[in-house]
Amino acid sequence: MLGKHKTLAVALAVIIAAMVAAGFAYFPSDDGQTARATANTRRFVLILAGASGQSESENFDLEVAARTEALTSTCMKSHGFQYLPKNPHSVVDVEDASDFSSLDYARKHGFGISVFPHFAPEATAAKSYLKTLSAASLKAYDATLPGCVDSSQRTTEKEYGIPEANSEWARVDGEVQHDRRYQSALETWRSCAAAAGHPAQSRLALIMDLRKEYTSVMAGVQGGDQVLPQDQLAALAAQNPTWRKFRQSELDAAVATFACSQAADRTYMSIFVQYLNRNS
Repeated sequence: MLGKHKTLAVALAVIIAAMVAAGFAYFPSDDGQTARATANTRRFVLILAGASGQSESENFDLEVAARTEALTSTCMKSHGFQYLPKNPHSVVDVEDASDFSSLDYARKHGFGISVFPHFAPEATAAKSYLKTLSAASLKAYDATLPGCVDSSQRTTEKEYGIPEANSEWARVDGEVQHDRRYQSALETWRSCAAAAGHPAQSRLALIMDLRKEYTSVMAGVQGGDQVLPQDQLAALAAQNPTWRKFRQSELDAAVATFACSQAADRTYMSIFVQYLNRNS
């Protein structure tokens, strides 16, 4: 599953979590760029389908962070500013990203709903540079950075065919959802999950219900509209009995339905790849 992304330190710039494909190479021709985009589109589609493994998903997250950071640095330089590309691990948390293929993850983190992401520290050199800027220059820097981040994200999406990947996944997923083999697998999942004490229409439906509950729980933990750092929020949550009760219910649901989901996932991925290859 995709890693958790953090908000950038300056202004309103954010790394978009859904945009998870990128690379480091420069492509000198349109043909070369198109070929690479096509390859990465398929790569991303397989990740969205859960057919590529957790390590591949993690690699994508880290690559997009690195690519976007590199492009942002180039953009800022063109405006006369220094911008040191961040360590991808300070932008994306792949360690705690949801992993539906791991029973150990289910036992430790459930579905990943109540996980508080952890990011590597940002380099101090970047902060040191900002301290050298005058008030006017810092204001200009803050005004320029969001635009550079946005253009970098859009460039990466274009280079790697991200819109096409999302569209392709949605199309193939629709076919899988209507396939009798997968409908049968879902029926089996429902019976299995109900027998395990967690009746739901699907794992996604179960997760969505838990997320709604979690939103309510976290409103009680945080209190007010103040946005707290993740470490402070995690400390507050750990002391809250309602949060602890929710977390245990999430772990129980993920572990109890793990075997049910593994069977359904194998069917889904097999059918998905068949449809994907048939239409390639």
